[in-house]
Amino acid sequence: MKKFFGVKRNLSVAIAAMAVIAGGIAWWFVAMSAAPTFGTYTVKTGNVIQSVNEAANVLAENNAPVSFQEGGEIAQVYVHEGEQIAAGAPIAALDAASLDATVQQAEAALASAQAQLAQLQAGTRPQQIQIDESAVASADQTLGIAVSNAYSAADDAMYNQLDNLFSGTQTNNPTYLVPNSNSQLINQITGERLEIDTRLSAWYAALNATSTGFDPAALAGTAAQNLRSINDYINQIALTVNEATPSGQLTAANIAAYKADVAMARTEVQASIGAISGDQAALTAANNTLALAQAGATPQQIQSQEAVVAQAQAAVVSAQVAESRATLTAPFAGTVTDLTAQVGQVVSPGTPIMSLVNNSGLKIVAYASEADVAKIKVGDTASITLDAFGTGTVFPATVSALDAAETQVNGAPAYVVTLHFTQPEPQIRDGMAGNARIVVGEHDNVPEVPSDLVINDGNHYYVIVRSGGVQTKKLVTIGLVGDDGMTEIVSGLQVGDTIDTF
Repeated sequence: MKKFFGVKRNLSVAIAAMAVIAGGIAWWFVAMSAAPTFGTYTVKTGNVIQSVNEAANVLAENNAPVSFQEGGEIAQVYVHEGEQIAAGAPIAALDAASLDATVQQAEAALASAQAQLAQLQAGTRPQQIQIDESAVASADQTLGIAVSNAYSAADDAMYNQLDNLFSGTQTNNPTYLVPNSNSQLINQITGERLEIDTRLSAWYAALNATSTGFDPAALAGTAAQNLRSINDYINQIALTVNEATPSGQLTAANIAAYKADVAMARTEVQASIGAISGDQAALTAANNTLALAQAGATPQQIQSQEAVVAQAQAAVVSAQVAESRATLTAPFAGTVTDLTAQVGQVVSPGTPIMSLVNNSGLKIVAYASEADVAKIKVGDTASITLDAFGTGTVFPATVSALDAAETQVNGAPAYVVTLHFTQPEPQIRDGMAGNARIVVGEHDNVPEVPSDLVINDGNHYYVIVRSGGVQTKKLVTIGLVGDDGMTEIVSGLQVGDTIDTF
């Protein structure tokens, strides 16, 4: 009996242990099979703000290269590097002698054209024809004097002024005394001198060809061509003289004297060019007047002369505009940078001689992707942070312009977005880099839910709601997706509705 009792007791313990194990297994199975627990979220109102962030750079509103619209030699430079100048302030001026002469010639041509028109309209009298013939003779004589004086000026320029820059001028192999690294230019200067000698000899022979004198009109064209060639020749010499530096064989005094000789030669030749051009125009006008007087005016001739007057008036305006452009002025207020202009420098139209930067007018330029630019519109507000000040300093701005055409940035299409500071800060500078956060949408006091509770199945947006312990999908229409993780609900839910969280 004792032994049996011990066996029975051990069996009871085993059965109890198995029951405990089975209970544990049952509890685990029930626990693991139970439905997951969901929380809830109550729909509230809030302010939903949507924005895009773009890398941005600060640029000067006005930053432009400045150049003359007319070519010529710079006579004055009024500014220096780094100087602050006002709008309209003079920057530099060209030698305006030839431009002044052009204005005078144009005004003379206009006066002549107007006189001819008045005569045509009034009719021609024999006395007027005699006057016109006398005018032609006088203009012819004046042109002859100009041609003769031009020869004297050219001769003086070549053999009195420029001779000082050569040795051996009485030989067929003169030597140019101003050293220059461009040997081809030096050879060209020496060779062209001999060519000009030949032209001047032929010019002199033509002036003294007959006892009755020369024909001014016939010789004026050759004279003008010779003068232009000599003027170009002087400009070549001027380049070498301006580049010359003092050395053992060439002193500063020598260089200064050579520059004075070149300037005198240029003045003489350019004055002669202007004189011949003006006198040629005067002779042409006088001949035209005489011809009209002799032939008598027709309506067509009057109309033609009216057109001549209009053309002459346009020429005067054009010459006056060119003369006014001899002085270069600042198009806007700013700081002078990259100044290269020097007195004596010959410049071409459109060649920049400096840049002008206006830091008082700044803009922000950002490049937006195709997806972002579709959301941005002019007038959107923005917050600008600049690397120089750190992310804690924010400058308010407004979108002022959007480029319609794309710009390639690193091989991808982008669109330029221009913004302006609403409160300009003097410490901001051209070239600063940073970031632009542009607010593209803001809806206040609208129903909103956390964005992660809105499900998109590819066709619709919905949330999970529970009714009687059963979960169902509820379709919603969304509006703005905010930067703070909240999404606007346009329809499908109302403030106070409860949805499941998961």
